[in-house]
Amino acid sequence: MKYTHLVLFDIDGTLVHCGPTPKRVFKQGLIDTFGTAGPIDGWIFDGKTDPMIVRELMAEAGVSCTDELVKKALDIYAQGIKRELPGEANKKIYPGVINLLEGLAKQPVLLGLLTGNIQKGARAKLGSLDLWRYFSFGAFADDSSVRKELADIAVQRAYEMTGQQFSGKQIVIIGDTEHDIRCGRHLGAKAIGVGTARSTAKELLAHGADHAFDDLSDHERVLRAILE
Repeated sequence: MKYTHLVLFDIDGTLVHCGPTPKRVFKQGLIDTFGTAGPIDGWIFDGKTDPMIVRELMAEAGVSCTDELVKKALDIYAQGIKRELPGEANKKIYPGVINLLEGLAKQPVLLGLLTGNIQKGARAKLGSLDLWRYFSFGAFADDSSVRKELADIAVQRAYEMTGQQFSGKQIVIIGDTEHDIRCGRHLGAKAIGVGTARSTAKELLAHGADHAFDDLSDHERVLRAILE
């Protein structure tokens, strides 16, 4: 199949909200590994990769943090979220997401994930809401802790899967933070902002989004913006 676009979705705040469980089990992973979670209760996770969050919190706590310890903490987190997220009563899919994904599935586009989650965390979150099945691949925090590098990895992975090189506005990145908007700028990618979390659509436009929506409920309009 010849694809017209590579469409890459963020997860948290864009597709789903998973309630307090992810942060709680993340905190437990830090405590079990380092003896402290640092100032996690007031920490903003938005737009950051999981390893970056671990390192930031431990730096604030004045605790030494090696690659091996980061991996240990995230392994504990991955086990916890897989075990506990299915019972989270406050998890939800944002408005319009399913209709948009169903609409994209009928188009000649390649759907992937571009997320700061480690892969096991991403799968637990989307799998608990039956959304994992829509995505054939992704770039995850296991691949790099640097968000900008994840965009390059996603494009390379898409090429390896399809033999097709995506460039410029063929690449569409959809997310809810300024980090999502900026991470594909060096590729000339189209950025679509979703104001379902901390940032408003207006703020995401100010950060350089090509389009921004309050949410994805007007899925046909969003689909047109992706495919234009």
